[in-house]
Amino acid sequence: MINSRREFLSLAAHTFLFSSFPTLAKSKINQKILILVELQGANDGLNTVIPLNQDYYYRLRPTIGIEKNRILNISNNNGLHYRLKNIAKYYENGNVKIIQNLGYPHAVLSHFRSIDIWETGGDGKKQFRNGWLVDFLNTYSKKLDVDAKGMFLDNSNSIFRGGLEGFLGPNSIGLAPEEIEVRDTIVPVDDRKNFGLLNEILNKRTQNSNLLKKLISKFSKVKNRYSFGGGQLGSQLSNVCNLIASGIYIPVYKVALGSFDTHNNQQNTHSRLLRDLDKSLGSTVNALKEIGVWNDILIMTYSEFGRRANENGSRGTDHGMAAPHFVLGGNVSGGIIGEYNDLSKLWNNNINYKIDYRSLYEFVLRNHFDITNNPFSKFKNSNII
Repeated sequence: MINSRREFLSLAAHTFLFSSFPTLAKSKINQKILILVELQGANDGLNTVIPLNQDYYYRLRPTIGIEKNRILNISNNNGLHYRLKNIAKYYENGNVKIIQNLGYPHAVLSHFRSIDIWETGGDGKKQFRNGWLVDFLNTYSKKLDVDAKGMFLDNSNSIFRGGLEGFLGPNSIGLAPEEIEVRDTIVPVDDRKNFGLLNEILNKRTQNSNLLKKLISKFSKVKNRYSFGGGQLGSQLSNVCNLIASGIYIPVYKVALGSFDTHNNQQNTHSRLLRDLDKSLGSTVNALKEIGVWNDILIMTYSEFGRRANENGSRGTDHGMAAPHFVLGGNVSGGIIGEYNDLSKLWNNNINYKIDYRSLYEFVLRNHFDITNNPFSKFKNSNII
């Protein structure tokens, strides 16, 4: 098992998700940016996107269910947690797509195993060595003038595993990685702190060192630096916006918020995390509009799995299969894709997956980066447009 918090190591590419990546369309090539927001620890979807017309919801959650008068109604059948006021506003403006029941076959409910699957594009039977965007970014970066291929601002680099040159961590430009709460305290966490480029590459290749110096120089010249509230996530997204404002072009950024592993006394923790998510995203959207790049941005949340429909005996929720996720952007065609099953007829109290999460990856590559023929094409979902 690969520890998502270990130092950024290269992995030998014995098995590739992208054996031969399609040639990029030369038309429509521009500076598109994807911001990935990992909700570490598995967000409780049922208290995030709430079914309005299923009274059984309150039988499943007698103490942690969200009171009806606090739910933010966004459609006839669905509402949002009361902390998600910015997301509700952007939904009303048509800039948020909510995709329900995302998951994969043969679900694995181990945090570290399942996040490996999500971040490499596998399923419960197999996973791949490389992060699902790595080979795409290697190809994409040859067509555009990029300062780096991808960058993470938290302390988890696994989305870019298998990447060598051009994949950065916060230390590479003098930022400290945000320490996200541990998903599971019984799993040992690597405490090494060097999350820049591989030491060997920095030491042996002067060219990479010079590129980093130029990048740091650009970053240091930002006059009006952004500084958001919203805790750890706000800090990370502030730096994303500062990097974009400086004229640095990095196609993919990854940030994280956690821990959503709410087995005990969920209400206060979940409310705080959703507050930070909403506040951070609200500030980010405002900044991106101010910079003038909002129409070129896609923000996507993801998490290793969802949580069970019923609350447990500790006023929390246990690991479950599927969950909803958000996609935000200036060019997003908003709406809700999918609905909850009848909550009175669930298998093992699980929200069963209906939409393969890889259809979301297909949407990102096709719709945002204009890669119509991509390795996830077989998962294309005509409802996600």
